[in-house]
Amino acid sequence: MLTGIASILVTVLAAIYTAFILPSLQDYLKSRIARHNRQREEIEAQRHKINLTYLNPLRLSLEEAYIRLREIAKDVDQQGIVPALLFIENPADISTQEAEWFNGEGCYLISTCYITACLFFAIKQVRDHLPYLRLSRESDTELMNLLFRVSRAFLQDLGIFYVIQPSIGSDLYLSAQNRLMTYREFCERLQDPAHRVWCDRLILFFLETGQGKKRDRIPAALHAIQELSAFLDKHIGKGVVIEERLKAEGI
Repeated sequence: MLTGIASILVTVLAAIYTAFILPSLQDYLKSRIARHNRQREEIEAQRHKINLTYLNPLRLSLEEAYIRLREIAKDVDQQGIVPALLFIENPADISTQEAEWFNGEGCYLISTCYITACLFFAIKQVRDHLPYLRLSRESDTELMNLLFRVSRAFLQDLGIFYVIQPSIGSDLYLSAQNRLMTYREFCERLQDPAHRVWCDRLILFFLETGQGKKRDRIPAALHAIQELSAFLDKHIGKGVVIEERLKAEGI
């Protein structure tokens, strides 16, 4: 008789489990899986947003700077100087120029300074927001080291001092409008001696380069930029940006 009662109890418990407990357990598991998927999607969306906001602009700035510096290095190798950078003798001369000069003979020098200032801003942005980037701890350390190598290349041989680089980048940013200055706005800023003086090290860097002086700086910058760009290509990009740009321009 006990055996019969036990059999009935097992049947009843099995029915209860099947009717109530199992569906509840299944619903719970489904809910947990759905919540986990939502969290993962939110993390990926946040990562994408952060990459879009900070790392992708750095990637593009590295590309622009690399292409320009490569042109300059080629001229130095072939001619010993870069004539397009030498239409003035010192930074103070820039503040005496009219708008036409910035669109004519002075354009190569000033646009090179502008491209480099944009790179300094992009580097500063990544440094400031590194804790929020979705990289591994080892990758964070590597990224910081690669950023420093780029800065050190521009610092080399009393170039653009380390603390001045982010200052130049910050000055390029218009916080009220949440954007970087255009090339025209940058030129207008340089026409004011009080503002231009904060870019004098940047201008002097390229004047010296144009004169064929301190030739190790540009190759060092190219190498550091290429290393950092390759890191970003690996972690956030699809394709190799600098190589694709060189191919597109037939270089």
